[in-house]
Parts: sequence; structure tokens; C-alpha cells
Amino acid sequence: MERASALRLAGVAVLLGVAIDVVAPFLIYPRLVEPQPHLVYTLIDLLLLIGMLGARALTARATGPLGLAGFVLAILGVLLVRTSSAEVFGEASYMIASAIWSIGMVVWAVDLLRARVLRLAAGFWIAALVVGLVGLALKDHGPIAHMAKMTFLLGFAVVGVQLFKTRGDPA
Repeated sequence: MERASALRLAGVAVLLGVAIDVVAPFLIYPRLVEPQPHLVYTLIDLLLLIGMLGARALTARATGPLGLAGFVLAILGVLLVRTSSAEVFGEASYMIASAIWSIGMVVWAVDLLRARVLRLAAGFWIAALVVGLVGLALKDHGPIAHMAKMTFLLGFAVVGVQLFKTRGDPA
């Protein structure tokens, strides 16, 4: 498979993941019983992860060690989110795992901004962390937390569009 085709497929995957994550609370989760929603969460995170892999492939040459470190930390965060039900970090496992994912995305985003690639996505990921921290400080688990999640997803949507627009450039 050509590099551009693989990147475009990664773009489709991440856009599908974002779309499912946005509509699932209204159209999917109300129709499911435990443990079925967890299968949907896993599918969403898998699709976002494919988008992350595509974004890394697209930007690896432009970014440096900081970007790689952030990417690896973000991947670790995704894996910890998916295993948070094991409560490796106690009752706060999901919160810790999602914080690791978000911090990893921000570290990667800083290097994306430095390299002048995927800047809009990077801005959304940084904004998502800031909004999330405001929500945490205000002990808000409702509207502000939802706004942080949607901002995070907007970053992924931007990546999806960029990946989908990839043409047959050299590897």
C-alpha cells in the first residue's frame, strides 16, 4: 500500500472515531447494556490511536525528540485508559490515565507547533488540557469537562482531515 493511501485510511479511521464519540452518548449508549459500551469505548480509542499513528508518520521528519516523547507518552496514556478498569492506580486510574494521555498530546503538540505542522490540532490539544484543568480546579464534571473532551476531539478531527488530504508525496 502506498504511504499516501495508508495516511488517508488513518484519516478516515480517526474521523470515524471522532464521529462515533460525538454521537454515541445520544444514539448508541442508551441502547446498550453493560459491558457493551466498553466495546464502543475500545473501538473509539482504537480509531483515535490509528489517527495518532498516522499523524506521527506524517510529521515524524519535522518533529524532534520532544515530539517523539510526547507521542510515546500519549500512546501509554491510551493503553492505560483502556486498562483503567483494572484500577492499577486505585480508584483514580481512569483520571490518571486520561491525564497521561492528555499531557502526552500536549508535549507532542508543543513540538508540532515548533515544527509548524498540524498547528491547529496542536492548539486544540493544548486548549483541551487547559479547559480540563479549569474544570478540575472548579470541580466541574459536567459542562466544562464536556467542553474539554470536545476540544480534544476537534484536534483529532483536524488531524483526520489533514491525513485524508494527503497526496502521493515521497515517504
